[in-house]
Amino acid sequence: MKINLLFFAIFISVGLILLILSLIFKNKDKKMVKQCNQTTKGKVIKYTLWNNNGVYFPIVEYIVNNVKYNQRLKYGWIINKSSSFNKVKSEVENDVKNDNLVIRSNTHISINALKEHFPVGTELDVFYNPQNPNKSYVMRFVKSPEVKVLFFTGLLFIILAFIGLAFLPA
Repeated sequence: MKINLLFFAIFISVGLILLILSLIFKNKDKKMVKQCNQTTKGKVIKYTLWNNNGVYFPIVEYIVNNVKYNQRLKYGWIINKSSSFNKVKSEVENDVKNDNLVIRSNTHISINALKEHFPVGTELDVFYNPQNPNKSYVMRFVKSPEVKVLFFTGLLFIILAFIGLAFLPA
């Protein structure tokens, strides 16, 4: 009985912690959207030095009250359909304005897929917080993917806690 209750306590605790973290991140996202209520135009000035799943993101420079700020274009999920038989030129399979990005690239060498869609000098809308212009997002707000991951993982731990309570030997 002790091991059964210990299992339950550990799993329910981890599950609740993950659910609370998901709520914190969700509230952070809502706060960001609410606070970033001013819009300006920004220009793509360069691309990130690091890549995420083979993609280098455009960095947008925008000016608020004669001060320059930078923000990169973000995506929630990036799916890279990579194969040795794909073309060297990466291709975006969905609309680049979507929250998620699906690209097809070559496993060994590929050209940045976003460079074609957002060449240096491209103007994009930047939404920023007037009290803190450094807090901003480019083109559209992307919800943190961590919210869903933490929520469903926490839910899974809670379900496992009750399954363990019901089915583990006493």
